[in-house]
This record gives sequence, C-alpha cells and structure tokens, in this order.
Amino acid sequence: MTVSTTALIANKLSRIPTSHSQEERFRALDRNLARRYVALLLHQARMSEARRLGDGELLYRPRIEVCDDPSSSRITATVELPGVNAEEISLQVGTNSTLRISGERKRRTSHTPGSDAKYPLQEIKYGKYERVLQLPQGTMLTTISAAVDNGLLVLSWPRVPPSATTSGSTSSRVDAAESS
Repeated sequence: MTVSTTALIANKLSRIPTSHSQEERFRALDRNLARRYVALLLHQARMSEARRLGDGELLYRPRIEVCDDPSSSRITATVELPGVNAEEISLQVGTNSTLRISGERKRRTSHTPGSDAKYPLQEIKYGKYERVLQLPQGTMLTTISAAVDNGLLVLSWPRVPPSATTSGSTSSRVDAAESS
C-alpha cells in the first residue's frame, strides 16, 4: 500500500466520530481496504485479458463463446470483433488441433492526423488481437466455415461421428475426415 493510500484511509478514519467504538472504526477500515482490494483485482483481471508483445504493444483477447450441442451436427464458435472487416481476420489451423484467430483492429478516426484531439473517455480496444481455440477431438479440420456479420465472427465445423475417428495423431484424423 502506498503512503498516499495510507494517508487517505487515515483521513477517512479520522472523520469517524470518537464516540464510535473501536470496533466500528475497524469495520470502517476493513470496508475501505476491501473496496481497494476489489478495485485492484478488477484491474488485474482487465490486464490479464491483454498480454504484451515484444515491443510493449498490448495484444488483446476478443470475447468468445463456443456452442457444443450434442444433438447438433455442428459445433459453433462466435467471436466478438466489432468494427473488423472479414479481410482483417486471419484464421490458421495448427497441426495440434488448434484454431488461431488473429488480426488487428485499427482505429477509425474522424479527426485529422496530427491534430490535438483528446479522448476524455476511451473504452474501445484497438490493436492486435489473438485467440487460440483447442478444437474438440473428432472435428473435421478441413471443413471450418467462417462468416462475419454485425461485428461477430461465426465459425462452425461439422462434428465427426465417434466411429469415424481413428486413434493416433491429429494428422490421421484429418486424413480420416478427408476420405469420408
């Protein structure tokens, strides 16, 4: 805790009337410390969503949801990418059954470059992003479909029936899926 934080807490505690018991003063201190601790945890959670690249630039992780409905023949993943065109999205399938979604969300500004524009409030994330999905076993890697609509990237791939998968490496599953 910094000196200024300690001074702030002491200042707040000094405003409690002396007629209050020492227990009430400790409760006030406890509430204040708890509030600061929660604020610190929230800040750390926001920072964990982004990681730093080698040049100090932040790489953020767009939010995602995966729908795996056993009654459906397809598995669907939806990725939030508002303001990103389909041409700005890179999809790569790895040999280890991973799907890498990456790209860069560029700032679309209405002010002229070099102006002294200020942003009193800035909550929109810009810059490079990346998400890596572990594809479920038994999916056909070669038939992933993708579409961008209203800022959402919707990916889907067919489910391979358990009897169609072979035991062994990922490459053999791809071969089995391609031969079907």
